[in-house]
Parts: sequence; C-alpha cells; structure tokens
Amino acid sequence: MKHFYAINIQNEYATVLFVKKNGDFFDIVEQQVLELFELTSFLEKKKSFYITLEQNEVIDEKISIEEIIKNDDVIGHLIIKKLHDTNIRGKTLFNYHPLPKNESDEKITYQVDGVFEDEYVKALNHITAQHEIKSATTNKFSLFGISCECIKEKSFFSIHTQANKITTIAIHNNELLFSRVNTIVADNADIRKLNLVQEITQTISYVQQHFREIRFSVVVLSGALSIDDVITDHIYMSSNLPIAVLYPNTFIRGFEAEEAQHYIYSLGSFFVPKKSQFMPQQILAKKQYLLASNALLFLSSAAVFVALFFAFEQLSSYMDALERYDATKERLQRVIHSTNTHSEEELQKGLAYLEMKQKYMQHHPIDLLLPIKELVKLQKPQDVKWNFLDSAAKLEVTFKRPFETLKELYAFEKDFYAKVGAIDAAFARNYQSKTDYTKLFFDVTLTLENGKKVEKPVQQQMRKRKR
Repeated sequence: MKHFYAINIQNEYATVLFVKKNGDFFDIVEQQVLELFELTSFLEKKKSFYITLEQNEVIDEKISIEEIIKNDDVIGHLIIKKLHDTNIRGKTLFNYHPLPKNESDEKITYQVDGVFEDEYVKALNHITAQHEIKSATTNKFSLFGISCECIKEKSFFSIHTQANKITTIAIHNNELLFSRVNTIVADNADIRKLNLVQEITQTISYVQQHFREIRFSVVVLSGALSIDDVITDHIYMSSNLPIAVLYPNTFIRGFEAEEAQHYIYSLGSFFVPKKSQFMPQQILAKKQYLLASNALLFLSSAAVFVALFFAFEQLSSYMDALERYDATKERLQRVIHSTNTHSEEELQKGLAYLEMKQKYMQHHPIDLLLPIKELVKLQKPQDVKWNFLDSAAKLEVTFKRPFETLKELYAFEKDFYAKVGAIDAAFARNYQSKTDYTKLFFDVTLTLENGKKVEKPVQQQMRKRKR
C-alpha cells in the first residue's frame, strides 16, 4: 500500500490530503486546510508530495512553426525565441503539444503552457524536502488530469468553479486543446450567476467556432458549479450539449456526497501526466543527487559484503591453490624435458626462409591486373606475362583483335588508349604497338610496372588515310 500527500496551494492557503492507494482505489485518510506558513512544519518528516499550484501569471500561447521542423530541441529553442519576441522575459518552465491542423496548413500550431520560474519556485520553497516532490504543476493541469481519469470521451469541456474563479478547459484526444481562467466580479448572487453563465457559454461558443472540425460531446462541471441546478440548466440551453458532473467517488473513497467537489485540484494532482508537469532544475538536481547518493551507499555496502565474502573464501581455498600450483609446476617441468627443440642454426634457416617468403609474397599478378580491369573488359588479352625482380613487379599484356573496317579499328583504338590513360598514375606504363592498318589488325603490348618512376606513355601517331 502506497502513502502520499496531495497538496493544492492557492494564495495564502494549502489544502492537504493524506492518501493511501490500495490497488485501483484511493482512500482519503485525512484532510487539512493550512495557512501557508504552517505547511513547512506540517510536512516535516513526511514523504511523497503531489503538488498543484495557483499562479497569477502564466504562459498560455499558441505558436506556429514550420511543419518540416521535427526535432524537439529545435522546436523548444524556437518557442523560447518566439516567447521573447512577445515580450515574455525571465526564466520560464513550459510544455507544448501540437494542435489539430488542416491539411492545407504549412505550419504546425503548438499550444504552449508555462509558468514564470521565480514565482513558481517561491511557492514550492514552502516544502523543505523538495526531493520528495513526485509531481508539480498548475491547477488547470490538475483539472485536466482528473477529467481524463473520470471522463472517457474523445472531445469534451471540463469547467471548474471555486468562489468567483472559473477554469475552463477543452480536451481532445487526451490533449489540452484550450484553457481559460477568469474571475467573475458581481455585486450580488443573481448577477454572479448571470455572469458565470455568460462567461462559460461564450467560452464554449468560441472554442466550437475556432475548432469547427471537432465535435464536443459533453460539458463536465465540477466545484461549486456542479451543485447549482439553475446555472446547469442555463449552460445546457445555451450550449445544447449534455451536462455531466465530475464524480471521482467511484475510485476515490473517504468523501461523502459532493464533498469531493471541494478538493478537485488536490485530487487531480496525482493524475497529472509527466509531460504536463513543471519541475524546476533545482528540484531535479536534488532528486538526482539523492538518487546518486543512495546508489553509492548501496554500492559501498555491497562492496564491503563482497570483500568479506571473498576474503573468507580465499582464506579457505589458499592451501588448495598452493597445492595445485606445485602440481602444475612439476608437470610443466616434465613437459619441458620431454619436448623436442630446434638448434639455433635451424631457427636461423627458418627465419631466412620466412623473410624471403615475406619479400616475394608482397607482390601478386592481381595487383597489376586490377588497374587494367577496364581494358580486359574491352578486349580479352591474347597473352599475359608477369615477373618480379628486386623491388619491382612487371606485367606484360598483349591485346590482339581483327576488324572489318578501318572505322571500327579507329574507334576501338581510341577507346583503348583512353582507358590506358586512365590507369592509376602510381604505375609506370608504356606500350608497343604493332597494329597493321592495311590488314585492319590491332596488336598492342602494354607493360605495367610498380616500384619504378612513372613515365607518361607516348601514343603512336595515327597514320592518315589516303583519300
């Protein structure tokens, strides 16, 4: 069974729920409403905190980026630049996700939600054991989390009211499509109800018109709004959408009737997906430090245990190892005495043979045949000779071929010499031509050598045909 604390911080107060999770059910063991200065001492020596905060200033922007950009780091840097372009200054923590787009759109519009880090961290500093923070976010994402947990619809509105503050979110495919937080100012209860209905219905109408391709199926109400039938009826008549109440009592036990409606933000804090959380770097660093410290402590303890274990094992096996060493040494001495060995003279002869073999195996006919691969493909050689002398290898290849016309001979000869000219310049090459133009017979012997200075061959001047 897991134990944790769900905490909602708003203005100068904090609502704290002590929760036990048993299987798929959450049991509310204790609930407290504390002044903010009491929170630090109350949470002393306690663990596992799920926190949701009310922030007066938040980032709620829609930013368009070229569709071709897919890298998350690049998208993040572009969002930061565009936020600065809209005069948003200071350190921020933000998340983003793409909104539905039309096929004709060349850009992707991202919903960007965030907080200003300084004010956000200031609120979190009331919690001393920050490494015990498992989740931290703002109220609208807490409402988003518990709404997705309770309502299994593709597209719907979730609206929460607390005092004069209205939080409206639109959810599509488990993504936050739209959000608005507004405060109603009214002189009396009737005007307050009228303003609430007007604000909610106008927001629903705006979202429906802005996302025409999405069909919303229901309006889900929570908080003080959910128990006022008059306001509920007005919202239904204005939006023409079914009305439902956010009711987590089926899997959260410990509340009676509508009591859970007073703790929606606190309850939602442990259903917030990781991508909707805002975790400052200082908290992440503390968690990583604690994780590393625990890992080192575990490794140190394990190392001591292993050292003691092996010390005992080595002590008990030392005598056996010593006996095996003596036996092995005796066997090796017997093998040395019984093994045939070669004299120094024989070893010198073997070394000379290996050196000679190494020298003459450095070259192979294939080393010189590869550079004339294109010539061989053009005409199969009539004769091939290869020899090796000192440090140079030499290849002589004779190509012969008869032709029907002088034009064919000329074209072949031109192609042949072009391929000769393309041979790697690292090889010395020359050729001897015995071509008989009267008999239309091509006859050339090509010599290719490595290990010698390269000499550019001189092509034999073609005879001019008599007209």
